[in-house]
Amino acid sequence: MKKTILLTGSSGFLGKIFLRESLKRKYQVIDILRSKNKKNLELNKLRKYYQKSYKSVFFKNNNDLKKKISNLKIDFFINFATLYKNDHTNSDINNFINSNITFPTIIMDIIQKKVKKVINFGTMMQHLDGKNFMPKNFYASTKSALEMIFNYYLLSNKKLKLYNLKFYESFHEIDNRKKLIPILIKNYKKNLRTKIKSKNLKLNIIYADDIIKAIFILLNNNIKSGSYCLINKKNIHISNLIKKINKNLNKKIKIKLLNEKIDKINLSKIKILDKWTPTTLIEQKITKIFKDEDYKNTN
Repeated sequence: MKKTILLTGSSGFLGKIFLRESLKRKYQVIDILRSKNKKNLELNKLRKYYQKSYKSVFFKNNNDLKKKISNLKIDFFINFATLYKNDHTNSDINNFINSNITFPTIIMDIIQKKVKKVINFGTMMQHLDGKNFMPKNFYASTKSALEMIFNYYLLSNKKLKLYNLKFYESFHEIDNRKKLIPILIKNYKKNLRTKIKSKNLKLNIIYADDIIKAIFILLNNNIKSGSYCLINKKNIHISNLIKKINKNLNKKIKIKLLNEKIDKINLSKIKILDKWTPTTLIEQKITKIFKDEDYKNTN
């Protein structure tokens, strides 16, 4: 019998992709959603199609969670839920803490005695030196705080396996976040110019399917608790990639190179997940998206 996964963040970028894949693999999935997501058409279609294996718990506030999830029988908890902003204002602080710390901690506190494995998503922005807790921004600070809180539950339950998956950047065709690659694609479609911080900007990007593959490795293997990094061996030099792509496009990608200070990508000193290697060539994937869009415009 397939195991049951408790899921947060299924309406978000990675959570949505994982939800679909886990249902295809015949897992039982219960996701925790805010009441406003009752009208989410995409999730409603999935719920209707997978009536026997996909259920949702809707809640109004954190106080509502205990009565909604205390009696659930679950094997795995995967926390995709996150609030991300590169910068913050004073008015953002409560939202960051509630979304990235309080909400997942309440769930963990309720289920900690019966769950077998927990997968939590961090970020390499927590580790500006590649290893130690040196946060790039307030968002990364909240991710580090949650990681330390989850370690408390790990120490109090010797049967629990806890994994923190971290990477630098992620991407998929359905990605509509305010990240550079989705913005480049969106602006290209609209024939707009995209500002890029520096001609020297490099990114280490993992394709979403490779991240999903890592999750199933953790679920299906006896791997030691800990933090694991997902990383491509090659960083992408953004302006060079755009030059290469533009050579074969009729309609060119328009960019404006700024001269802003950029953070160096320090080589991760966090262990790469065993049994995992990225299989998607991310530069080829991005190139194909622009070529396909260019073809649509010229035919």
